[in-house]
Amino acid sequence: MNLLINEPPLQVLPTLAVAIGLNNAIVVQQVHYWLRVSKNERDGNKWVYKTIDEWHEEFPFWSKRTLERVIESLEDMKILASGNYNKLKMDRTKWYRIDYEMLNKRCKDAFRQNDGMETDKMTEWNTSNCQNGNRQNGVNDPDKMAVPITREYTETTTENTQIRSSSRKRVYDESSVHYQLANRLYQKILIDDPSFKQPNMNTWADSIRLMMEQDNRTVEAIEYLIDWSQENPFWKSNILSTKKLREKATTLIRQIKADKAKENKANSISSNSRRQGRTEVVPEWFKNRNDEQAKAESTAVEIGVEMDFEAERQKILDMLGRSENA
Repeated sequence: MNLLINEPPLQVLPTLAVAIGLNNAIVVQQVHYWLRVSKNERDGNKWVYKTIDEWHEEFPFWSKRTLERVIESLEDMKILASGNYNKLKMDRTKWYRIDYEMLNKRCKDAFRQNDGMETDKMTEWNTSNCQNGNRQNGVNDPDKMAVPITREYTETTTENTQIRSSSRKRVYDESSVHYQLANRLYQKILIDDPSFKQPNMNTWADSIRLMMEQDNRTVEAIEYLIDWSQENPFWKSNILSTKKLREKATTLIRQIKADKAKENKANSISSNSRRQGRTEVVPEWFKNRNDEQAKAESTAVEIGVEMDFEAERQKILDMLGRSENA
C-alpha cells in the first residue's frame, strides 16, 4: 500500500502543538478550517456542527473514545466553546466555535511556564511562531491567514478524490438529524406495512444529508414532505425510501402548492355563495306567534259568519210575523 501523500494532508504548526498538545492542536486546526467555510452564524459567531461519527471521519487514526477525550479536553481548556442550535429538540448534535482569545492566552502562558527556555528565545517564539499560529486561526491577520489543517492540496485529482470517498463512508449516529429524519420515514411506512424490511439506515440518512446540503432543503421542509407523502394515497405507495423522497421532492412541493390553491379557491367560492344566498332563520317563538294569530283570526271569521247568519234569520222571522198579523 502506498503511504506517500496522494490525498489532502492534515497540517498543524509545531508551535501550536507545543502550546496546547499535539492532539488538541490537530482538532483545533480542523475546527478552524470548518469555521472559515461555515455559513452557520449564531449570536454573532460562526459555528460548526458535526456528530462524533462525522468527526471520526476527519480523524480515522483515533478511536471515538480518544476523539471524545480530546474534544472534552479542549472544552475544559475553554478553547472550544460548545452550543446547541439544532432545530429539532431530539437532535443533540453539538455546535462548536473557537475562543481565539483564550487560544492566544493559552499559547502565551505555555511559553511563559517553560522554565527551560531562555527569555530571549521565548520572546522570539511568542512574537513570531505564536503570532503565526494565531494568524493561522484568524486572530491577527485574516487576509494573510495560513492555510488551515485543510488541505494544501485543494485541487486533488479526480482519481484521488474517488479513492478517498470510496474508502471512507459516512457513518451517521442515531442522534443526528439525518438519521432521525430517515427513521421518521421508516416509521411512517411501517404504519401501513409492518412487514416492511428495515433498510440500511446509514444510506437513508445520507440521502437526507444530500437533501439538506446539496438541495438546500430545511429540516422542517423535509419533515413536512415525509408526513405529507405518507398521508397521500398515491405517494405513500411510491415514496418508500429517502432516495425516492429526494428525487420526487420538487414534484411533491408543486402538488402540495396546487392542492393548497384549489382548497383556497373552493373555500372562497363557498364563502361567496353563502353571502349571496343568505336566508334569515325564523325563531320558533315567532312561528308560534304567527300560528296563534292566524288561529285567532280564523276563529273570529267563523264567529262573524255565525253572527251574520243569525241576523238574517231574525230578519226573516220578523218579516213573517208582520205578514201574519196583517
